[in-house]
Amino acid sequence: MAMGFWVLLALGIAIFSIIGFRYDREKGYALSVYSLPYSKLEIFLGKLLSIFLLSVMALYIPILVIDIFPNVDTLHFIEAIILTRFYFNALIFALYFVLFSIAISTLSSVVLQDMFLAFIASFFLLVLPFFAGLDWPPFFFIFMIPKSLAGISPFEAFFLFWGLVAPIVLVLLSGLIFLRRDVL
Repeated sequence: MAMGFWVLLALGIAIFSIIGFRYDREKGYALSVYSLPYSKLEIFLGKLLSIFLLSVMALYIPILVIDIFPNVDTLHFIEAIILTRFYFNALIFALYFVLFSIAISTLSSVVLQDMFLAFIASFFLLVLPFFAGLDWPPFFFIFMIPKSLAGISPFEAFFLFWGLVAPIVLVLLSGLIFLRRDVL
């Protein structure tokens, strides 16, 4: 997929996160949301789950459309390709991109008090390394996708750290900030 897709996906994830975590506070109905019989942790997890599901759909639906639909007449060959370890590794690297992007966007959304500032900060943190030519997450996962087809595994310690551990730590930090912050 072209790099423009990944930049737009990062933009979309930032928008999903900002709307998910800031919109109710910006529009003034946060008190109504937090007066529901749910804990702040349940509200945080619900928002995070919705952002994750939207982001994964925004990632995998275009991949499905590009890889399968044009080749439906040779589906048995496509099935053989998709079920390989190399293709699975490429999808895992793409998932790491999404997880890291969600973690950065969620942290920006929770830390900053304004939707616009949160959007600018998260998009800046996600895309600036790419435009600066730096090999930093989340975009270095995209550069690993072609290499995964040559045998590089996303389950090496370095990739597991940046693809799973770092996003989990950032999301936990976001959750702590979310739980400690006042409703408004």
